[in-house]
Amino acid sequence: MIDMEVPVITALEPLVDGKVFRWVVPDEYIDQYPYIRVIEIDNTDEDYRDNKAIASDIVIQIDLWVKDDPVPLLTQIDNMMKSLEFKRIFVTTEFEEKTGVIRKIMRYKTTKLKEE
Repeated sequence: MIDMEVPVITALEPLVDGKVFRWVVPDEYIDQYPYIRVIEIDNTDEDYRDNKAIASDIVIQIDLWVKDDPVPLLTQIDNMMKSLEFKRIFVTTEFEEKTGVIRKIMRYKTTKLKEE
């Protein structure tokens, strides 16, 4: 199994002053926009040789929370994920009327070869 969450987090940290979190956003950051959460959605074996998987199909979800126009950051995130050889496969938006917070939910997929 190949872990791509850590490389994704490391790549995205400069975009939001280090406010990239794995799995859960700590309470002390809930109101400090923008911030990102990274979650692995799927990680399955792929491409077999001699009854052993030689690659992993990996799906990563990136949640971006902002209070202003998300497009500049979305473009940077998308470019960064493409540089890591991910392909965007899903995007949706949630808007919280009471707070004015926009949450963009993006999913990316890649296939990575396992090292021997």
